[in-house]
Amino acid sequence: MILASKHALVFAATGGIGSEVARTFAREGAHVWLSGRDAARLEALADEIRAAGGAATAETLDATDSAAISAYVDRVAASAGQIDVCFNAIGLPPTELGYPAESATQDRDQFMKPLEIILGSTFLTSRTAAAQMAHQGGGAIVTLSATLSGMTAGFMAGISATCGAIEALTRSLAGEFGHAGVRVNCVRGSAMIETRTIRETSAGLAALGYVQQMVAPPLGRPITIGETAATAAFLASDLASGMTGRVVTVCAGAFVG
Repeated sequence: MILASKHALVFAATGGIGSEVARTFAREGAHVWLSGRDAARLEALADEIRAAGGAATAETLDATDSAAISAYVDRVAASAGQIDVCFNAIGLPPTELGYPAESATQDRDQFMKPLEIILGSTFLTSRTAAAQMAHQGGGAIVTLSATLSGMTAGFMAGISATCGAIEALTRSLAGEFGHAGVRVNCVRGSAMIETRTIRETSAGLAALGYVQQMVAPPLGRPITIGETAATAAFLASDLASGMTGRVVTVCAGAFVG
């Protein structure tokens, strides 16, 4: 197990990606500290992980609240003794984040919403965990992006800008905290058809009359949430001890940049 004896924070743990990352981290031996806003779903996920032989602790938390994040990280560090891994899967349904939308008519506030919520939360959780990790002598942060950062994806301006910004933030934090033994890497996934986000985005694009040109990737299939989660676990593990500031793309070969 590549995460044996590690303590891993998983913020926004109840969504499709967050919950699968939590399960994967736990299967790989980590004690997962689950947080999110839905207490019932958090406890159900924690019960599922414990029933499968893993270790999980759940607590409700708003991952956009700086003070709450700081207090939570302090509590976990005091209880666990250290924090080894941090992952944040925060997101909202596309319609709540203002995409897909026509840029010519979209107002500034809707454009900025994914940047404020997703990028803002990623910054807050990553910098807070990194400070704790630097104090204890090391750790691994894994951020989450999408291949939108490298595509000419129409009607997706706000979320595409967010993905690019998360990757830039990853590199900056890697440079800032690397001297203290803190590694910061990003897993960049492509469309995972299991997720509600992809289904709702596709429906929104269709409503705008945008026809997506779907080309089969070299592997002949889309990636799965499990493959993205497995890559996150690798980046969080000591197997990736020589990697920081990297964006690792999981896309079945569709993108090479």
